[in-house]
Amino acid sequence: MHSATEPQQATLPSIFDHFPRPATIGNPAVEQRNLGFWAGLLAIAAGTGAATALGAGKRGVVTGGVAALALGALRWQLSRWFTHTPQYVVEQRLGDLEIRRYPMRIEARAGIDEHDFEKALARGFGRLACYSFGANSHHEDLAMSTPVITTMHDGAYTMGFVMPPGRDLGSLPRPDDPRIHLREVPERRIAVLKFRGPFTRANIEAHEGELLRKLVDAGLSARGSVAFAGYDSPMTLPLLRRNEVWMEVV
Repeated sequence: MHSATEPQQATLPSIFDHFPRPATIGNPAVEQRNLGFWAGLLAIAAGTGAATALGAGKRGVVTGGVAALALGALRWQLSRWFTHTPQYVVEQRLGDLEIRRYPMRIEARAGIDEHDFEKALARGFGRLACYSFGANSHHEDLAMSTPVITTMHDGAYTMGFVMPPGRDLGSLPRPDDPRIHLREVPERRIAVLKFRGPFTRANIEAHEGELLRKLVDAGLSARGSVAFAGYDSPMTLPLLRRNEVWMEVV
């Protein structure tokens, strides 16, 4: 992964000042999708019951079962639609390049002692997942959020899990693993390029190069390192995955 020079950051007025701070700001659309999913399951159950009562018998039960399975498969493959994600504002679109402004968020971050990218993803995810699933001072299960953000700087990888909306640093449990740290990520403008496909270094680096070329073509100044933001699990079909490469712009 590549780095860019770091020019002086411009002072920009915040458009998120009316939100509570300092906690991750969630996307309300996620809650609406979850409500819609459960409403759909209830509708299928009610329809199956009505069909059975009207004499449809096994045919009605089978139809209802197939519909429920299809809805469950959709949720499994597109679980990102039902998972917390930080809210952001799209300031500008330049072709397939998006310039977003993200408010402050809280991340759990871990450094990864692994030079192979695919192995680093697996090791970092496992380490942070342990924290989220109870390896912490409160033995608390934390709600998963997306994206999972991975960066490389000076040959070392760092992975970050976005913490659930509404949780500030004081209310989050301390990690049992001393290699994990909680930190506030300040408000930033991010250039984003979306793509699909597998979580391989070759696929990600190809899109990193494309992102950097588009930034140069747009005359935008960048800072820091390119980050890979993954929204799906390895169980999601590659063609359905939402992947992004990020670069801070000033």
